[in-house]
Amino acid sequence: MTTECTLAALNRLDREDYEAVQQLLDTCTATLLDPALWIWMIGLTLLCMLIGALIGWPRGRFWAGLLWGALLGPIGWLIVGFSKPNLPECPECGHRNARSAKVCRGCGVDLRRAGQRSQRSVTRGQSAGKGW
Repeated sequence: MTTECTLAALNRLDREDYEAVQQLLDTCTATLLDPALWIWMIGLTLLCMLIGALIGWPRGRFWAGLLWGALLGPIGWLIVGFSKPNLPECPECGHRNARSAKVCRGCGVDLRRAGQRSQRSVTRGQSAGKGW
């Protein structure tokens, strides 16, 4: 008689029959240690990590996407997708730009020069053309 590793087989099991218990235990252990199962599990985990990293990359959260994708799969993708971007803001317009950007995509200002100016000069420059 061949046994299968299911909850129905566990419910039908006579717990006083030690040979049947051992046979079910051996069957379940063999099922859990099956290499095909582990290959599928590792493959799906790597796929979830890749998708999470791809979702997090444009938001500046590559490593968070990799981690959340590995831990929670599609739920981790949602966490990374709806999280706040981790990209630097332009000091002039507040638009988020890539870390390697030299010019703001929103207003076109040189980010290196704008980052070197003090807060006072930025404030004075904004108020110079406005008002009185």
